[in-house]
Amino acid sequence: MSLYDERLQRTLDAIGMKKVDKIPFSYSGPAYIARAQGLSIADALTKIDRATTAVIDFLHDHPGIDTMHNPVQNPYGLSILWLSQIKLPGEELPDDELWQLDEKELMTEEDYQAIIDEGYGPWAARFMKEKIGDPIGKMAPLQPERAKVNARIKEEADVAVINGALGGTPIEGFCGARTLMNFFMDIMDEPELVKAAMDKAFEFSFPNFCKTLETNKPIGTWVGGWRAAPNLMSHETFMEFVWPYEVQYVNAAIERGVLPILHFDSPWDSELETLRELPARKCLLMLDGSTDIRLAREVLGDHMAIQGDVPATLLAMGTENETYEYVTKLIDDVGSSTGLIVSSGCDCPLNAKKENVDAMIQATIDYQVK
Repeated sequence: MSLYDERLQRTLDAIGMKKVDKIPFSYSGPAYIARAQGLSIADALTKIDRATTAVIDFLHDHPGIDTMHNPVQNPYGLSILWLSQIKLPGEELPDDELWQLDEKELMTEEDYQAIIDEGYGPWAARFMKEKIGDPIGKMAPLQPERAKVNARIKEEADVAVINGALGGTPIEGFCGARTLMNFFMDIMDEPELVKAAMDKAFEFSFPNFCKTLETNKPIGTWVGGWRAAPNLMSHETFMEFVWPYEVQYVNAAIERGVLPILHFDSPWDSELETLRELPARKCLLMLDGSTDIRLAREVLGDHMAIQGDVPATLLAMGTENETYEYVTKLIDDVGSSTGLIVSSGCDCPLNAKKENVDAMIQATIDYQVK
């Protein structure tokens, strides 16, 4: 078995709740890699070959990494996901500053009806060109590079990039375009109108998601949960406005042999039991440190593997010993033999300390699987 296959199989075994020989580590966070390898954030976004080389060099320096997510960043995808303008280093921002979403109220209450009448596709195309600078047009030249990036990382670093697509509920874009407060006021004031518009958005986005999986055949896909996190709404609202869409994305991925990676930022504690409705040992729950990861293991048992969740604050401001001990205790509590993939909580932060990142990875190498 090649080193690439060994690392990937170790990760898939953990997801399938099979005993592993080493606790797998999955890296996420292109901005930290750029800074660690001496590349400006502006160059990391625009000079894809150089950014890929930086990733490969970083992986060679850290042989404990088994898989990774999102090795290079295409920021226009964030603009499309959240229907918001984006500020970029080298343009609106200094060269070495992180990209930033610039959310404003760009969508009106009348746009819900326009989406219902026109269909989401025509409405979104017009909205993005008129209101947020045509991110689809700007993203298009960078899209073909993703397959080349992943192929180089596989061939030159023996590491699999396991997320190759993205699905998210209509809440994400509507929150970004309406702003968070306005959107949740809309749900209270006009729930039927908002739900009808969300259904139209899903009718457009979901077939495209399925086509991407069938065409690209990725190892895994992110199924996102950011503004859709249940801490922002009641259980009843969650079950009406979020869960039906999430379930369809997850099942579509499984039916096509693709791993659903539940990229669930923010607190999901109140709906952990609901996750047991998803097929057993077929998903990976990716947490960012906001959800109680130990509670997640208690509730989910061997139903679902978990990825996470070394906090950004610890990586940026903690010590090497604190980081190492955190990871060791995390493994003890959440997955000492399987079912846990150690990673940062969401992306490794731009300002992480090198010694802390190294300690996070080294702890998984040193841990004696029970």
